[in-house]
Amino acid sequence: MNQSQSSNQETDNDFLITEKRYPITALWIFKSPILIFIVSIIAFVFGLWFPYLVIAFPILLIANPLMRANFHFALEPKHFMVRQGVLSKKQRIFPYGVIQSVFVKQDLFDRIFGLASLAVENASYGGGFSLFGKKVRQAQNRQTQPYGQDALGTIGNKVSIPGLKKHHAQEPREMILKKMRENPIDDKRSGL
Repeated sequence: MNQSQSSNQETDNDFLITEKRYPITALWIFKSPILIFIVSIIAFVFGLWFPYLVIAFPILLIANPLMRANFHFALEPKHFMVRQGVLSKKQRIFPYGVIQSVFVKQDLFDRIFGLASLAVENASYGGGFSLFGKKVRQAQNRQTQPYGQDALGTIGNKVSIPGLKKHHAQEPREMILKKMRENPIDDKRSGL
């Protein structure tokens, strides 16, 4: 490999969309503990004991940084790749042709601090009807929003990347939409 090819490859890597270029902010680590602390203070003012402060607060202060450190995503030429897991590692690959929707979400906390969540839904996994219908989907939806926020990583047919700066969520969204148009699903094998 000559020097010009090496410099071109380095330049291409500089523009890859990954968690290194679009990091999950440190503020995301503290989002759940801050919300639990505020609810605990309000409960204490009204004379109620709120045990989540003692139980969940320390757990989240340990779990959130570990989840963030072990979460990786990349927009590759033909697919969106997600690797995650602290104890149990898993990797998911979403071809752009089967991605159903890509959107940016903000709750009140996110708006105050200029954060957003990037959500990607895959049409082929978990998108159809199951034996149990709506109940399964409702259970999956509850799993994606613990403590009123999006979970980090993949659950069912969804990928959630919370805690991004708002413009860091918009740029990958636009790139995924562009790649979805460039890489439509091939219907020749399905007979459609």
